[in-house]
Formats: sequence, structure tokens, C-alpha cells
Amino acid sequence: MTRPYSFWRPASLLIGWLAISAGLSRAEDKPLTVRDVHVGFLAKGIMNDRTAFRSTLPSVVLSQRPVPPKPTDAIAQPLGVITFEGTPAENVDVMLEYDNSARMMARWPHTDMRSTRSLWRKLNLVQPPAAPSTAFPPASWLNSLRQADRLTLDQEKRLEKFILYDITLRSPNSVELDAADTGYKARNVGESAIHDVTVYRPMGNGKYRTAYLKEIPGMGKSAAPPVTTPAIETTPNDGTAPARAREELKVKAQAAAEQQAKVQAIRAVKVAVAQLVPGAPPTAEGATPTPPAAPAAPANAPQHDMVWAGEEQTRAELIALWEPLLAAQGLGAAEIAHVQSILLAHAFDKTSARIVFRLDPAVIESLAPLEVTPQPDKLVRVWLMILDGADPEIKTRIAQIITELGDPSYEKRMAAKAQLLKLGPVAVPVLNGEKANKDPEIAFRVEEILEEVQNPTDQGQPGEDGEEVEAAIEFFDQ
Repeated sequence: MTRPYSFWRPASLLIGWLAISAGLSRAEDKPLTVRDVHVGFLAKGIMNDRTAFRSTLPSVVLSQRPVPPKPTDAIAQPLGVITFEGTPAENVDVMLEYDNSARMMARWPHTDMRSTRSLWRKLNLVQPPAAPSTAFPPASWLNSLRQADRLTLDQEKRLEKFILYDITLRSPNSVELDAADTGYKARNVGESAIHDVTVYRPMGNGKYRTAYLKEIPGMGKSAAPPVTTPAIETTPNDGTAPARAREELKVKAQAAAEQQAKVQAIRAVKVAVAQLVPGAPPTAEGATPTPPAAPAAPANAPQHDMVWAGEEQTRAELIALWEPLLAAQGLGAAEIAHVQSILLAHAFDKTSARIVFRLDPAVIESLAPLEVTPQPDKLVRVWLMILDGADPEIKTRIAQIITELGDPSYEKRMAAKAQLLKLGPVAVPVLNGEKANKDPEIAFRVEEILEEVQNPTDQGQPGEDGEEVEAAIEFFDQ
């Protein structure tokens, strides 16, 4: 017997298919996550000073840093990137702000820029339909980010996988080390707590000893509860909770800035008075900031034991230890690999100890506020600092090298000069004290080294006297 046709049968199948499709769509609908990850190289109180390192960015990025004598596309350099993951979105604006003492050395993609902010307008975040519009050299260390599972930035059909910025800023945090039998005594001479503090000391055999502290409180203050972003990372985007969490972060950032302002008040007054002296040259907008004097730690400033941890290890082994630390802060595999590549290139020195630490999120927000519109579901900001010149033995070693500038042997004098040039900004304070050395050969060489350190040759880099170089061609190829 033939079963009678039922109108409801195809209708029920259609309804079922629609329900399944809607369920799959919801399952695939991931929250939009924006990650701002930055690694800075800190020397003389300045993060990413122009003289601290040379650019290894592709030439189309138009960095204002001097370039190496030979191509070094595969070597990472300290800078920041912003990546996007999750649900595609349209007409997204990204604005990075900073004070007028900062200097933007490079940014990519090309964007509107003023003295205190960079703005990337009307970005469409899409699944990667094609390769980025402008090719980088095959060996470029940035190509791994382009291959990552992240949303593509589509700006008028010009495609890229990330926002890049290289900025010079004054740092509110630093660390002082004193030698100890079991490692070091560490003092945080900034106002805010710092996190994941790690010392790498070379042992002369290609390996390093390391010491680690989860947190060091700010100068003379007890450790504040860590400011994290779980509210932004886990709360659904209902239009109120993320805004509320961001507002709380801004309040904490303002409190941190006020604390720092108290420490710098006297210094600011002195600078203001100096600028009122007749004939004093005005401060040029966007000029490289003058390194601030390191805040004098009070006699009772707390020191914290940093004890040697385990056996000597290679750089690769030590860099691998950052993976769980960075994952705990909300970074994905692409961002972690990006950070590790920079640490591998700059966190280790063959002759003196260097320190790596993570800034407090409130400090990041006070240094360089980041605004993404419309608000993403998650906003993650992780900034690391590589501190050079904190080794308590370094001043003694620099002084010894300076004496070798007056050696009767020309080869030894040149070898000493090469060592001081390699130390770069770290050696500047000691070199400044030797400009009037009684040995005319030493005084001459000191002046020569200071000139080269503070005014490195650009090797054909466009632009003069640090003036900003604007793109002469379209930032992306058509």
C-alpha cells in the first residue's frame, strides 16, 4: 500500500536542517580576540632607543632605524604586533596612543599618524582568502606571522595579517642587581610591580645560568594584586561587561600614572625651569626623549633574593620556558613564537647578564592606551622588557676596556673600541665621564665612540636627523 504524501514531512526536514545549520554556525562563532604583544629593549631608561639596535624590517616598512651593513632579514628585532582571531568583523578602527615624548620608528600597514597617536581605520577582519598584498623577503622573520591562523586585515582590498609598530618610549620600570653568593639581590626601582623577572648570566661556554621571581613589588610598596584581563577575556560581549572591565583597567592605569608622577615631579619642575632659560633651545616635537635619570632607591628599599635555578642551559632551552608563562597571559601559539624569536635574538649577551620582565597591564595602558572599535570580546596586552646594563659587574668591565683604548698596541686599541661599540648605550654613562681623560689617546677614542654610538650610520636609510620618513609609494602593491 502506497503511503500518502504528507506536506509536513519536507517542512519538518527543512526545519531540522535549519536548526542544525544554526547550531553549527553558533559552534563556529568564536569570540573576537585582539592581542597586543610587545617586546622592548631597555637601556638608559629608554625603551627601544634608536641607537640600541638596527632595523631588520623589510625595506617597504620604511623604518627610521639605521640598517645593518649586511641583510639580516631572519633576525628578529624588538617591536610590537597586534593580531586578530575569531569571528570576522567589518569597519574596525585600531588606535594606539602615546605621549609627545615618544617616537614612532616604524608602523605597518601605513596609517594616519599624529604626534601622539597612530590610527588604523576601517579594517575588515576576514578569513584569509589570499596572501598579503606586499611580499616580504623569503627569509624575513615576519613571514611566520603571515602564515599563522589569524584573521586577515582587509583595507580596501589590501591584505595583511597583523599590525606592526616600533615605538620609542620612556620606561617607568627598571631593576637594580647586587651580586650575592646564591645569585642576585634584586630591587625594583619603579613604582609598579613587575612580573616574571628572569636574569640570564653567560657562563662562557655557550650556556647561561638563570634566576627567576614571579613578581617584584614596586619601590617601597607591597605587591598589589595582579591586574589581569579575565573579565574582558571570558565575559560575553553584551555591550556592557567589556566596557566595565576596560573602565576598571583605565582607573588602575590612572592610579599607576599618578604614583609615577609623584616620583617625577621634582625632575619635571627642573626641566621646565631649564626650558625657560633665555636662549635655551625648544624641545622638538617627536624628538628622541632625553634619558631620565634613574630614580634613586631609598636606603630601605626592599631587595629580593634571586637564587640560581638548576643547571646551566642553552638559549633554546631557556626560551622554551616562556611558553607556559605567555600562554597563561592569553597569548596564542603565533604570538608566543613571535616573542620567543625576539628574546632569542636580544635577551642574551655573551659577556654580561641581562634581565627580562613583564610589565603590569595597568602600566601598559598608561604608557600606550589601545582602543579597538567596535570593542572586541577579548583584549589581551602583554609587554616584555629586555633590560641591558643591570649587571653589577658591567661598570667595572667598561672601565677596564676604556683603559685599553690607550694601549700601545693599535690592535688592542681597536679591539677595545669594538667592544665598547658593541655595548652601545650601556657604555655611554661611563664613556661620558672619560671625555676629559688625561691620556689624549683615550679621550680621542672616547669622543669617537660616543659619536658612533649616538649617531649610527644609516647605511643608505632614507631620512635625515631622525625626521619621519613618509611613504613615497603606495604602502601595499596593487
